[in-house]
Amino acid sequence: MKLQKTTLISLLMLILLISVIVGHFLPPSGILGAPIVISLMTGLIIFTNSEFNILIKSLLCYLFIGLNDVGIKLFAGGIHDMEGVGWINMMLLIGLGISFIMLLIGVFRDRISKNWTKVLSILLFILLIYIHLRIFETLGVHVN
Repeated sequence: MKLQKTTLISLLMLILLISVIVGHFLPPSGILGAPIVISLMTGLIIFTNSEFNILIKSLLCYLFIGLNDVGIKLFAGGIHDMEGVGWINMMLLIGLGISFIMLLIGVFRDRISKNWTKVLSILLFILLIYIHLRIFETLGVHVN
């Protein structure tokens, strides 16, 4: 399936907004649905558009995964304590595992990019996720 760049970005933004809105109004489903949303967005980025090179696809995957995580941590219903953030991070890591496998498949299927670009895209994705987890690990925790 081939989508234009603007259609793909619009669809990803729509999925992101629906995920955050559902997470706000139906509290457990936003957190529990995070792996599905992350996998869906990554699948759309990796498998539907060949106009982006693999490095841009890797950056887009991180961008939308990070925005979904921040949206859930800030706007999901209920008060977040450390246990709640642990659940959110666990669901994020499940989704990241699936997303990383999809990214690897996309890298191995890419015949156009050079090998150093493929390696750089994987390393950049891992580095961005690591930085994201270090910075936003306890975002939204309610402390009394």
